[in-house]
Amino acid sequence: MKKWKPFSKWTVTEVEREFQLQEQSEEYPALTRWITEIETDLAEINTWLQQLQTQLRKNIYTWNEEELRVKFIGPLLAKVNFDHDNYQSFFEREISALYKNQPLAGQVDFVVAWGKHVPETPYFFLHEHKREANSSDDPRGQLLIAMVTAQILNHDEFPIYGAYIIGRAWYFVILHGQEYAVSLAYDATKDEIYQLYGILLHTRQIIDKRVSTL
Repeated sequence: MKKWKPFSKWTVTEVEREFQLQEQSEEYPALTRWITEIETDLAEINTWLQQLQTQLRKNIYTWNEEELRVKFIGPLLAKVNFDHDNYQSFFEREISALYKNQPLAGQVDFVVAWGKHVPETPYFFLHEHKREANSSDDPRGQLLIAMVTAQILNHDEFPIYGAYIIGRAWYFVILHGQEYAVSLAYDATKDEIYQLYGILLHTRQIIDKRVSTL
């Protein structure tokens, strides 16, 4: 009987073939709604975002993966605040679901999910905090397999949301049924940081609406 490999070993091609996924264009309607219907008035945190961005610009080539995570990504996620009564954020946790009578499991960098002590119903993943230079492996494939696992685990028709990061570049990914779409890159060292932050805020709003139906 086939034993499934950990998330870190999957590629996009393997995920697409095993789960019959079809990539859609960046104009996929569900993706477009997610990344464009965002708050644009960020005056209250404008100075804070600029200060965070300045540190990224100074250190993007020298920070290692953990430094990027702690000094830039972590503060950004904390500012959005994905921790609420009905869901919260988890770091470096394993999620798993049964697929073809075998556990499909792996560790994820960051997940927002229903669950008090462990992530039970995942909604949003953030994966592969890699350095700008010498990036390797397949961050999109690793994110997709985590999202597919969440889809199996959740047993519902709602989309799964995610993002993967390579240095300054953020890519947002949506999975709905067997269709997925990936945004163009958002460069956190440019004015796109405001759109990026707005998308994260909108993600929280989507999750708020989702859990209100439970």
